[in-house]
Amino acid sequence: MKIETIYIIEDNKFGKAIAEWAEDKRIQVVPTTQKKDDLSEIADGVVLFHENHNFSKGDNDLQVELGKGSMPVHKVDINGTLAATNSSFNMWLDRNRPSSILILGDAEVAKNGNLSNFLKGINS
Repeated sequence: MKIETIYIIEDNKFGKAIAEWAEDKRIQVVPTTQKKDDLSEIADGVVLFHENHNFSKGDNDLQVELGKGSMPVHKVDINGTLAATNSSFNMWLDRNRPSSILILGDAEVAKNGNLSNFLKGINS
């Protein structure tokens, strides 16, 4: 499994944290404002980061719509048990083998100290 491209919707602290991590992994990050129909053409999967199931309405609506079209979706509760959360996400990556993913998350998630620890555990 090799992630080649990550799409982020918003240019916020969360998007910047993902971009910094991806740069170290040599993964291309593409900020996008595309609509759900366009995103379904370019992304192989959707990952929604959240804290205790608190999603922004826009992020939740987008992942639900993309998931209806059989696009694999994974939700990452950044406040979950780190080892289990990483293991679950890495299994999702292995099973679905996305080369490009849309990553959604609220700016508040970037403030969570667990985010950097979670990102370190991703097998990209």
